[in-house]
Parts: sequence; structure tokens; C-alpha cells
Amino acid sequence: MALVKARKIDGAKPAGAAEGGDPLAWLEDADPARRRQAAHALGDRPDAVPALSARLTREEDPSVRETLLTALVRIGTAAAAAALVPHLASEDVGLRNGVIESLQQMPAAVAMPEVAPLLTAADSDLRIFAAQLIGKLPHPDRLDLLAGVIDRDPHVNVCLSAVEALMEGGDPAALPVVERLSGRFPDDPFVAFSVDAARRLFSGA
Repeated sequence: MALVKARKIDGAKPAGAAEGGDPLAWLEDADPARRRQAAHALGDRPDAVPALSARLTREEDPSVRETLLTALVRIGTAAAAAALVPHLASEDVGLRNGVIESLQQMPAAVAMPEVAPLLTAADSDLRIFAAQLIGKLPHPDRLDLLAGVIDRDPHVNVCLSAVEALMEGGDPAALPVVERLSGRFPDDPFVAFSVDAARRLFSGA
């Protein structure tokens, strides 16, 4: 699954934020415009993370959902990242992609500790999402984490996702790690193809 491009984060507050009342209450308003206004107004309130995450689970309006995600990115705390991570298991592809995009936009030091544990999740799809996302986070632990996937994950598709993530990172130090996958899956043609592609990439051929 390809990861999506980062959205622009608008830090400006909506004019309606000064209308009075607690925007937390507006999150449950029947009017999508009011819910969107509330989410925008709450983007500088770390105490709103639980309410924003809870609303995100139920929100069906795409523009409100986008604003909820943007608010969590603007808050940018470990709690905000932790609130996003469970949505990676959603069956809603749009929500899942929005969460991946949002985690990419957070500081790597904030997002990585919340995403890395998914590399040992029981669900192989979650491990794939985690490997892809970790490959996008400029964090000093990235190579070691993805090397652990290549060395230990039992599912070849998860390992191939880690290879792809390392190739996108472009660090030649990843090549010995990638080459170890051939020893684990010597008869898999997709592994052979990916390892050869990594050799060509990192050798500049």
C-alpha cells in the first residue's frame, strides 16, 4: 500500500472559535460545519485528544474527519500519536490512509515510539503498515527496527515491506540487512527480485 502525501497544516483558528462556549461540546453537533469548526478550534488543546479521537471513530463526513486529523497533528503530543495508532486497524481505507498521513506529519520522535510496537502485532497487515510508516520517519532507530523485521518476521510480505521501506530511505548501510533476507527465503522469487533491486539501487547501477 502506497503511503500518501502530507497535507498542509493550517494553524489559523476559525472565526467561529471566538463565539463562546466549549468547542468540545460542538463535536457532537448534528451540523457537520459546526463539528468541523469545533475540531479546528481544538487543535491547540492537548486536553481535547480523547474527544477528538472518539469523534474520529464515528465521523462520516470527510471534511470533518480531515479537520479532526489535522487537529491531532497540530497538538502533536505523544498522546495525540497514541490516539491515532488504533485507527490503523480500521477497515475504512480512507480513515486508515488519513491516519498514516497524519502520523507521517508528526515529529518522528513523537510518532516512532507509538508506531514501533506494531511491528510485533499479531495482524500481519498492521505489521506491514508499521514497516511502511517507519520507513517514512526520519528517526535514528529506523534501520535497526526494519532490520529486526527482516531478520525475524515470519511473514514474507511483511519482510518485503521492510525492504521497500529501506530502499525508499536510500541508505546504503541497509544493503547488508536486505541481503540477509535471501538466506531466510531462498526459494521466493519476489525476495530474489527485491534483493537484486536493492543491490542495483545501493550500488548505483
